[in-house]
Amino acid sequence: MAGVVLVSMGILVIYMYRVIDGLHREQQEMRMQINHLRSKSDMPVPVPAAAHPPPQFLQPQQSQLHEPAREAYAPQPAAKERISHAVDEELTPGRMAAFDQEESESAKRRKLMGFFTTGTSAGVGCFEIADQSSSTYDVSGANCNSNNCPDCFITPATVSQDITLTIQACSSALWIRGQSRAGVWIYTFINTDATYTLSVTDSTGSGTTYKVPPQQFVTAYCAASLGTSNRLIFTSQDLPTLTVDSGLTLAAGNFDASGSTGTFTTSSGTNTLSGNTVISGSKTFTTGTGAVSLNGDTAVANSKTFTVGSAGNGGATTLYGATTVGASGNEVATNIYGNFAQAGATVTFSTGQGAVSLNGDVGVATGKNLHMADTGTGTFRTGTGNVRLNGNTEVTNANTFTTGTGAVSIQGDTTVSDSKTVTVGASAGAGGAITLNGATTVAVSSGTALTVAGDFSQTGATTFSTGTGQISLNGDVGIAAGKDLAMANGAGTVTTGTGTVTVNGNIDQLGATTFSTGTGAVVFNGATAVAEGKSFSVGTNSLTAADTPTQLFGTVTIGHTNVGRSLTVKGNVEFTQSSDNGAPTFSTGVGAITINGDVGMAADKNLIMATSGTGGLTTGTGNVNLNGYVAMGHGAAFSLNGVAVQCDQNSGTLSSQICSGTR
Repeated sequence: MAGVVLVSMGILVIYMYRVIDGLHREQQEMRMQINHLRSKSDMPVPVPAAAHPPPQFLQPQQSQLHEPAREAYAPQPAAKERISHAVDEELTPGRMAAFDQEESESAKRRKLMGFFTTGTSAGVGCFEIADQSSSTYDVSGANCNSNNCPDCFITPATVSQDITLTIQACSSALWIRGQSRAGVWIYTFINTDATYTLSVTDSTGSGTTYKVPPQQFVTAYCAASLGTSNRLIFTSQDLPTLTVDSGLTLAAGNFDASGSTGTFTTSSGTNTLSGNTVISGSKTFTTGTGAVSLNGDTAVANSKTFTVGSAGNGGATTLYGATTVGASGNEVATNIYGNFAQAGATVTFSTGQGAVSLNGDVGVATGKNLHMADTGTGTFRTGTGNVRLNGNTEVTNANTFTTGTGAVSIQGDTTVSDSKTVTVGASAGAGGAITLNGATTVAVSSGTALTVAGDFSQTGATTFSTGTGQISLNGDVGIAAGKDLAMANGAGTVTTGTGTVTVNGNIDQLGATTFSTGTGAVVFNGATAVAEGKSFSVGTNSLTAADTPTQLFGTVTIGHTNVGRSLTVKGNVEFTQSSDNGAPTFSTGVGAITINGDVGMAADKNLIMATSGTGGLTTGTGNVNLNGYVAMGHGAAFSLNGVAVQCDQNSGTLSSQICSGTR
């Protein structure tokens, strides 16, 4: 029940609002009609009693009251009848004053035209366009952020580029409550940015684009049914006079003053014409006394002259480009009444094929050439005077150079080209002597052969050096007494043939180099010494290496009388009898001898200790087997310390001389 009441109250409020809003519209139209009638006549116009103004919240929004919107408030028939009736009545001065006061208050509210709210939400008076290079708004629908578009467009607070704004379908623009417009109305475009340009155009394809410079605005009209549909009509381009305070920029199109007879006068600033300039008819072109710069090709018409000054008073003429006098088949003369001088480091001077007569001395500057063409049969001939060539002389291609029979002196270095020969004498055996008083080099970089068909002999203290290639000596090589055959330090080797190598002097190897022989026998005919700290090895220490016997045919001494050295044998030691030395002996020093293995004595061999001295024989704890007689020396005692003696013979045969036992 409460919901039904609330809905009913809502419907009632909406109905009352529409009634009051309609009355307010009629009151506005009545005032407009009365003002119109007052402007038509000076007689007093009856005015109805002032009605109470509607509540403030019922006032139309200001953005809805600018001039193009007034047609939405067209007078209703009832209002027209009341206005007509009021005209027939007579107003008193008091009623007239009250009407004027009410009209003044209403005018204040209506004169707020051009005061817009900005943004992109519904109800704003000036729509902020997007910061992008191109934006198009179709004003025939709710296309301004899903709302109807107002008649004002403005750039946003931040602009980062030039913007092109296209207004589409302006003749079908919607107005308040989605109603279509009629008549003509104005659009306002505002560029608040200080840097970038706002370009405004419509959707008709007319190509008309109005550029709004930074911090400026422009207005344009659009009509619902008059003229071209959807066309934005900008400010007139025809002006009676135009005064520009600071600069005039023509972005496109022509500057046409052909319909005017006025003059064109500039100030003292520079005038730049980026296009062609044509002076038609017999008109003249005169400059001031300042310099004239022609930056393009310049042509003088046929039969016209080009004169610089007058005789004796001409200024200098400078031509920085190629200059052509006459043409092929139409040669003309060039007369120069004065010196002819060419300046610059790379300029050339060329003549035609006719004779060139040089009636004075000819000098060629330092570092410059006097050239004849490489092809052709032209000759170069001098007079009988001396010919002095202060520079190089070159005979090119297959041409020859021949001198007379006089002596030829070559004062500088002489080079013979690749694959060319130097021949002295016309035939073999008829050549003159060749004397080379300086160093002679054969082949600087590659292996060119030097062939000597006779003896090669050097005299004096001169040297002979070869390159790094192989040297083949096909004959005996002899080195004079007191001279060396030395190799430089490096990895070079010496290889001999199969013949015997005889060295009559000492052989000394330096550094940590090694000395290796072949597999044949090596014979040292002199004393051989191994340096201190060095070893002498025979064979290798590998367990699988073959037995390599070492034979020493002389006495071998290890250590010295004052310095004893050890002998370590990691194998058997065997002494064999030789035919020239009889039975060999083995002698040690006076130091202890340690035998870590069994000791076997051959048959019929003795273990004899010296009969003098105090040397003793001590055994271990094992049995001592004496297979022979034991003889005690005279006066020597044989004692058994606390051990019973067992005799193998019968006790009846014991005697004190054979076996006795004591405790």
